[in-house]
Amino acid sequence: MTRRTIEHKASNTAGYTCFSRACASREKDERFRGPDNLAEIFLPFGARVILGVPLFRWLFMGKIAPPGIYEYVLARTKLLDEVFINALRNRFAQIVLLGAGFDTRALRFTNENLGSKIFELDIYTTQQPKVEILNRKQIELPKELVFVPIDFNKESMANVLGKAGYATNQKSLFIWEGVTMYLTSDAVDRTLDFIRCTALEESIVAFDYVYASVLRRGNKFYGEREIHETVSRAGEGWTFGIEDGTIEDFLTQRGFKLITHHIPSDLEKRYLTAEDGKRFGRINGTHCIVTASVCEDFANSNKASEIEFPSGF
Repeated sequence: MTRRTIEHKASNTAGYTCFSRACASREKDERFRGPDNLAEIFLPFGARVILGVPLFRWLFMGKIAPPGIYEYVLARTKLLDEVFINALRNRFAQIVLLGAGFDTRALRFTNENLGSKIFELDIYTTQQPKVEILNRKQIELPKELVFVPIDFNKESMANVLGKAGYATNQKSLFIWEGVTMYLTSDAVDRTLDFIRCTALEESIVAFDYVYASVLRRGNKFYGEREIHETVSRAGEGWTFGIEDGTIEDFLTQRGFKLITHHIPSDLEKRYLTAEDGKRFGRINGTHCIVTASVCEDFANSNKASEIEFPSGF
């Protein structure tokens, strides 16, 4: 099968993530219920039928989801919700969602937003259907939300964001959810370089990644073989990973300071284990989630007047 381009993959990934979030929001046990109660508005009729019947949801997710991926999406959504809310409460000037897909955080947390501008970046073929659905369902959009269509393969993120009102030297949050594993190492570096060169000290990037050994088919982690086969069959094989145990060095070399690093067992304990010890499920062992801040030394050297925006994003 010919490998599809990243913009086509983004659409497929966005759809799967949206359905997973919608299913999680219907979990019976509220301790393990997903927080995205708006995800289902983007689903087609057939998916909503499946969503409405618990047995259908269980059978369908069991068929399409490799072991532990549904649980991972549930935990990741909760964790990045917390990161998003903290940025709002701490009055970050800007929040940038890279490859936003059918993200609903700008809508779900409108009341917590004290003035943060939110940019949603994604390929037009994914973003436009989302906008059309929101308009058709007469969902009121917050004034702080800006939709920014972009072809990451052909357009400069600096140019596109600049035209949309993105400001340099502001305290900003970047959420990069479910994207890095589909990129080249150069594309990852260029994006991190853009963040480092344009955002103020204490700005944060939150992203997930897979272990580099997964790309080599090391088969060391729970669900690794199945998830590798699933993305490969779909023509969406992963292309980027970070070696186990090297994340702090990886970030330091690129001008960032590690804040938190959540491995699968951390996510299981924090989001899938109740106080009485009951565990909702096991998380696929291939993914980790990171938050990192722009280092002070780099931030102080990146004044807006000195910045030459990198091209080729």
